[in-house]
Amino acid sequence: MVHMISQEPKIGSRMIRAARRMSKMLGLIVAAMVTTTVGATDFQSLAKQGYRWVLVNGPYACPKKEDAEKLAHSKNVADDMELQDKTHAYFLLPGMIVLVLENDSAAGLSRIRASGIVVDLWTQTKYLSSHPFKDTYGVTETPESTGLGQVGTEPSPSPFGPGSLNPNSNPSPIESPLPNESPLPNESPLPNESPVPNESASPSPAQQ
Repeated sequence: MVHMISQEPKIGSRMIRAARRMSKMLGLIVAAMVTTTVGATDFQSLAKQGYRWVLVNGPYACPKKEDAEKLAHSKNVADDMELQDKTHAYFLLPGMIVLVLENDSAAGLSRIRASGIVVDLWTQTKYLSSHPFKDTYGVTETPESTGLGQVGTEPSPSPFGPGSLNPNSNPSPIESPLPNESPLPNESPLPNESPVPNESASPSPAQQ
């Protein structure tokens, strides 16, 4: 009896430790499953909001829709420097997240907005994926990580309108005051001007 009593606590403690290990393992498995589910739900929600991930690397987007059509019909736009210059082509990078604002199914084009670019761009819809695509650093971009979520869906400025970065538009010199401009002479009093003699007070001569 003494021998059996001395063994029971050891067996019981082993069972408790094993149960604790099992509970920890189950907890880790459940946490991993929840994290995976939440991540997938987040990306699906972003896709429903119009966010897409770029699949290509090269100058495949431009501000004007008609120029985007020219890029789409080019056989090798990546090597056509003249076409890139004429269409004001912008580079797209793999894994870059963009917000789709408009789709033209007939032309196969989409109007997109990207973080860090002041104008909306047109590109081929087939270059965009609704599934997360990692960038060259192995990171999946999100609106929060790039600041794209703060841009919104309001119309962006025209690439050649007021406030644009068009290099050919120079401000007129009359729009800014000249820092060294001197006032007109008639607009300032003469510092050395002496008072009129007749206006100065003088004692009247004594009447006889």
